[in-house]
Amino acid sequence: MLLVFAQIKTLSAAMACLMLAGISQSMSMIAIAVILMRSASGPFRGRVMGVRMMVIYGLPLGLLAAGSLIDLIGFAATVTLYAGTGLMLMLAIAMHWRDDLWPLHAPANAR
Repeated sequence: MLLVFAQIKTLSAAMACLMLAGISQSMSMIAIAVILMRSASGPFRGRVMGVRMMVIYGLPLGLLAAGSLIDLIGFAATVTLYAGTGLMLMLAIAMHWRDDLWPLHAPANAR
């Protein structure tokens, strides 16, 4: 949705796109937290959530860089660069840890 948002020129369509992006992010954050809590054993749950929070602390550095990039290459190009980079990194993670993310013995994969 952010890639689409970067290319939209009308206000109403951009607002709808941002609303859908926000809903998607909220739903995925809940799913991620549930998966982390279900897969971590009791004594490690606090530690796992702590590490998850530490990942978010890098956000201000990326926002500072985005401000400079917007001045240099423009808003649409910066959003496209950030969203595209995130998408490529997500695909790289999925390919590298495929066996851990989608185990063949999981109940959902039973035939």
